[in-house]
Amino acid sequence: MITGRFFTAANIVSIARVPLTIMACVSLWHGNFGYTLCFMILAILSDAVDGKLARMTGTVSDWGKLLDPLADKIAFALFSVTLLIMHLLPVWMFVVLAGRDILIIIGGFLFYRKKRPPSSNIWGKLATTFLSFYMLRQAIFQGYQLPRADWFLQTDGLGLLSMLLVVFSFATYIHAAMRQRGGSDAA
Repeated sequence: MITGRFFTAANIVSIARVPLTIMACVSLWHGNFGYTLCFMILAILSDAVDGKLARMTGTVSDWGKLLDPLADKIAFALFSVTLLIMHLLPVWMFVVLAGRDILIIIGGFLFYRKKRPPSSNIWGKLATTFLSFYMLRQAIFQGYQLPRADWFLQTDGLGLLSMLLVVFSFATYIHAAMRQRGGSDAA
């Protein structure tokens, strides 16, 4: 059961990430790179601020723990689809991101009906940070690419590092979920 207040400053900051991302996508689509940059920076900052704001105001809640990652997933989905349509994101990267998020959502429904999912860890935060920078760079500096790591992968070192962190953070999340689930079955 989800507890705590829904309408807190921190939760509103988390929710705001979605319309900010929509505005960034529309701006990118129309070639307004200045607006895209502003909206993306605000969305990225909202991710950095919401948890700190909740802790500072003493309003940490189950709602916030649900809304923050949900807003992240929606924001990444919207922006990655936009980048994919504009041929600024390789298909394989989109498949990795979408697959990870779909598996996390399904796992959340299957395994955590009564229990809470594991908290995010440093690897997830690093993956989010690097992926945000990669997507921002792809959107704003479309003509500029760092030297390609491999023609087959259609990306560079920043893209590869982002994807490695995404996969590694997913593996650590699954490991923590299995440990938590295994420990609760024994109790």
